[in-house]
Amino acid sequence: MITLDGKHIEEFGYRALLDHYHEAIPNIRRKTMTIPGMSGRWDFGSELESKPFEIPIQALSDSSVSLQALQNELVAFLMDEFGNPRELKMVFDYEQDKFYTVKIDGAVAPVLRAHILRNKTLPLIAHDPFKYSNVESDSYYWGNKVITFEYPYTFEKDVIDEFEITEPKTKFIDIDGVAVQPVFEITGSADNFKIWNDNYEINVGSFSDMSWEIDCKNYVSYKNGIESIIDMSHFYLMPGNNPLRFTGTNIDLSIKINFREKYN
Repeated sequence: MITLDGKHIEEFGYRALLDHYHEAIPNIRRKTMTIPGMSGRWDFGSELESKPFEIPIQALSDSSVSLQALQNELVAFLMDEFGNPRELKMVFDYEQDKFYTVKIDGAVAPVLRAHILRNKTLPLIAHDPFKYSNVESDSYYWGNKVITFEYPYTFEKDVIDEFEITEPKTKFIDIDGVAVQPVFEITGSADNFKIWNDNYEINVGSFSDMSWEIDCKNYVSYKNGIESIIDMSHFYLMPGNNPLRFTGTNIDLSIKINFREKYN
């Protein structure tokens, strides 16, 4: 039912049972404030809490010695080299195109060896409550061994290919899930070069025979591999069709856009 870092739980001598705890929407943290003289509360928005999972698992052995060995293997897999919970990529069999990043969260119910009680619960938590596409946008192509016919992706070559521009251009990009922050890789020359998407703007400026990597998620940019400050703030590709505009003069650029789809 699940894989963790590409490994089925059966590889550790356990079977994940179908009945499990998997919230559609985790708890919501509401940011509000009471203001004297104002009815109700001032709403500063809401944020999602971490998303918990409780996966019931069943040992495939009746031997208490084997159960202990299996448990040791599982614990070693869940922990890092310092003995602390490590991040794992978790994929459900019923949604193979997406993954969560999880850690073990709390005690794993022990096996009662006297009675050989073989069931236990594997508690996991995704501190980032969103799930993500297994592949990035530059991997949407026929022949990719990760993508199967169970995936909902469309193979629109114009969206994922690196492209050249020599004049202002608009490129349309579809986003399937929630808003994402892309990475732009730009090589070449341009004057007063800007990237626009509705109310979002990146002002790269003028440059000649240079390469840029602009990481909108981490608000950092690199010019010829060296961190460099440009005029950028929040920049998103929104759900649906995005008319992404590239403007400037004396443009001679190669551009690549990469992102990973993100879902509730």
